Amino acid sequence: MNKPYNVFISWSGNRSLFVAEALHEWLPKVIQSARPWMSDKNIRKGSRGLQEIAKALEGSRVGISCLTPENLGKPWILYEAGALTKAISDETKLCTYLLGGLQPQDVELPLGMFQATKAEKEDTRKLVLAVNAAISEDPVRESDLSELFDAMWPKLDEKLKSMPLPEEAVEAKERSVEDMIAEILDISRAAANSRKKADVLDGFIPLFEELVPVLPQILEGIRSLKNQALAAAKVATPPGIGSASGDWIPPEGG
Repeated sequence: MNKPYNVFISWSGNRSLFVAEALHEWLPKVIQSARPWMSDKNIRKGSRGLQEIAKALEGSRVGISCLTPENLGKPWILYEAGALTKAISDETKLCTYLLGGLQPQDVELPLGMFQATKAEKEDTRKLVLAVNAAISEDPVRESDLSELFDAMWPKLDEKLKSMPLPEEAVEAKERSVEDMIAEILDISRAAANSRKKADVLDGFIPLFEELVPVLPQILEGIRSLKNQALAAAKVATPPGIGSASGDWIPPEGG
């Protein structure tokens, strides 16, 4: 009888799929008890995809969602993340694997509330150790697993470095301070609801709620101070002297 899958790998788009396939092949070589599942590899032709996903989720102890800048808002990545969320309990984990230069602050809710892992050696090591602890009642000793990880990392690193270029341009989105504080509020509330010891987080929520209405005035004050400082620096700069950035400023009237 085949052992049940215990690691659910989620993906959307060619670059995400490329890394998901690499993880699907690489992870069991590092953690022998790992039985990864991903839709592109493990859904049989002619079967009902949603039922196969539901079955895979039943035994999964860890979810790894491969994120790229171009798939953050894609329906499939959000659908699988939602399915993983419903399956999550105190014994299961969902980690986002950040690819293509993504940073944790780039990932908005709902994906932003989960533990993020950068596709770098030391952060990936932490992910592997977390998977090892989550899927086995008798996990591999951390020192032994870390040594094996060091030996196997170059194979995954080679794949990460050869990840295809994006097929579509992704416009960089500048996030306002108001948006970031609102996200902190949402994450704080979610953490407070899901954890028993959330007294500290609860104490911060009223402070954030008081700050949000006055943020425009604070930002305007900062802009005013900046403009005053720039004006003062311009007056103080002798004609013909370069700016701090090294640009040459011609004498007035010259």
